[in-house]
Formats: sequence, C-alpha cells, structure tokens
Amino acid sequence: MDIKCIAFDLDGTLLTSDKTIDERTKDSIQRAMKQGIHIIIASGRDKNGCKFVYEPLSLENGNHFLALVNGQIIYDFKNREYDLDNVLTEEDGLKIQKICKQFDIEGIFQCGYDFYSYVSTYNRMKKRIKSFLFKEPEDYGLKAGMEQRNFINLPYEPIKLTKDINKVIMVHSKSFFEKNLDKLKEALKDYDVLLIGPQWLEIMPKNVNKASAIKKITEKLNLNMDQVMAFGDAQNDIEMLKQVKIGVAMENAMDEVKKVSDLVTKSNDENGIGIVIDALLEGTLSI
Repeated sequence: MDIKCIAFDLDGTLLTSDKTIDERTKDSIQRAMKQGIHIIIASGRDKNGCKFVYEPLSLENGNHFLALVNGQIIYDFKNREYDLDNVLTEEDGLKIQKICKQFDIEGIFQCGYDFYSYVSTYNRMKKRIKSFLFKEPEDYGLKAGMEQRNFINLPYEPIKLTKDINKVIMVHSKSFFEKNLDKLKEALKDYDVLLIGPQWLEIMPKNVNKASAIKKITEKLNLNMDQVMAFGDAQNDIEMLKQVKIGVAMENAMDEVKKVSDLVTKSNDENGIGIVIDALLEGTLSI
C-alpha cells in the first residue's frame, strides 16, 4: 500500500488512558518516520497542548505537521509556519451564548490561549462545590502545564468577544447530552457540532475539520488523500477517517466512528496503533 502519511488523533487514540504514549506505539511510529512517512498529529488541542507528544517523537526534526483545534490551524514543522482556516465571529459568539442560556449549559469559548467560561451563577457555584468535593479543576484541565493560558469567568449576560473564537466547548452530564444532543444540533445547525466525549461537545465553523486540514497538508507534500492512513475514536475524527485511504478506529471508539472506518484495531491502552503500523510496514496489512 502506498501510504506516505499517517495522522493520529490524541485523546483516546494515540494517548493511553493515563495520557502517555505506549513505548511500543512510539517505536512503531519512529520506524515509519525512518521509512519516509510523514506524521500528522490531528487534535482538538492547541500547539502547546501537543508539545508533550511531538517532542518525544522528534517531529520538529522532520517534514511533519500538526492539525490543531480540530483542523482549524495547521503547523508545518519543516517551514515553521502556521496556516489558519475559518474562525467563529463575534456574532457567532453571541448566538452561541443565547443557546447556552436556552439549554442552561456551560459554554467555554476558546480564543487562542484564553478560555472564557459562560455559565449561570447557580451552575458556577455547583461546579465549584463539585470541584472541591472531587478534587477536579474548575478549568477542566484546560490550563494544565501552560502558564500563558487563562481561564476567565464571564458575566452571565451577552458578551461580545472581540478576539477570534477558535471553537466553543459545551460541558454537561452524559445523561444531559443523551437527552438533548439532537435538539442542540438543531439549534446549532449553522455550525459543526461534535461529541468528543460523553460530557464534552465542541462547536466548530462549518466544514473546518481534521479532514480539510489533512487535505491541505497532502497538497503541500504533493500527495493525495489515497496516500494517507488515519486513526481516531470520536466524532471529530469521522470526516478524517472517511476521506483518507485507510481509516482506523480504536476498539474504544464510539460506534459511529467504527461504522465509517476501514479497520478497527485494539484499544489505545493495548498498542492498537502500533499493531496496525507494524503490519503496514511489514506488508501484511489487509483490509
């Protein structure tokens, strides 16, 4: 198979449950790199949030890429340059705030390294009590390890954010999303709405996704999508897995992700990625 590029989601895919890379998986990726395969980290995270992954893999030393914020931002390691796709506008921000109020849900507006939390006073108090009781960070770990990141509480009134809004995260309980996801998608029909985890929803500009970023990267490399393999586990990986030559879902992936994939490998805790890469490099991979 003429695979020249491999793309990985991070959380639930390349990263194990304890947010590390299995050493076997790391060895397989580095073997692929030595054979000239380009690596793309395709994540909802920003660049600094991927640093603990790309540094150990030595991606900075080759012709490799990051597809950040679900594909909105591309970083090219070789040329040390960024490419930015569409963002959400001030008007989008106001519209999404209204929907947050309508559904009584917390919305977190990501503007670069700043995160703005929009939630009612009552729910903010509930969150603080829960944080105290269960020793969970009120910022959901979004600031973890990065001093320049800010998590800012907004007043519960219409606020026009003058910075570019990369995406909006909605946080609520699993049962809430099971009951209200279709209604939320209808209310947010002007955007791409992606369930990343049972309690975590992300809102992106239409048609800005990991697949669109990978397509731009392949054009830069004079390749095409038929030369790409990708791994994922959640809704923000679906378009990527559908559009590449070989889409691989993790065993722990959502059912809708498995349905669109060419292969299902073992879980993120069982070297699922390494198993597939080894088979690819050895010429024994079958679909």
